[in-house]
Amino acid sequence: MKKLTILLTIFMLWSYATIVSAQSLIPDFKNQPYAINGGDHLLKLEKQTVEMKTKAKGMGYGGVSSYINLIPNASPVVLDGSNVNFVIKTDDDVDPETLFYITKCKTNNKSRQVEMQRTSAFAAYGAGGKSTKKDQVSYEIEKIQDNVYKIVIGNLEAGEYAFINTAQGASGSSSIVYAFGIK
Repeated sequence: MKKLTILLTIFMLWSYATIVSAQSLIPDFKNQPYAINGGDHLLKLEKQTVEMKTKAKGMGYGGVSSYINLIPNASPVVLDGSNVNFVIKTDDDVDPETLFYITKCKTNNKSRQVEMQRTSAFAAYGAGGKSTKKDQVSYEIEKIQDNVYKIVIGNLEAGEYAFINTAQGASGSSSIVYAFGIK
């Protein structure tokens, strides 16, 4: 009887610890990615409202590119590059992969830039633009519970990264971007 009581107590404590651990990975807000810090705590990412800008090269003959600009050139949120994971809570029946994509930012002395679109000057004659997807990060999605998903990336090289809203609009419109750095 004493062994049964001890086993039951151990099982109840393990069950409680599992529930509390799972609850700590539930974000407060929907459609906002959080980094998993230390395996069981959430860390808010840098949040910026950005506008899409358009720049013509060589008076348009060199092509046109659209980009977003994040200031300053480094995020205050810095993560370790090994085993990078995030959590996102969504609305009912929403695929989290349709909300955001993750991309590496290009940096300079003042800012971080994400090129959204690049078009050739001769697009009207059948020339296509260059792909802007080369800096996108691949990831896997794991369901934690209804409407809560873990974004599993694995290892990332050092640099600046951003979650880009897939509903980013035309030039001049604003969008929210969630950014982080990898040391």
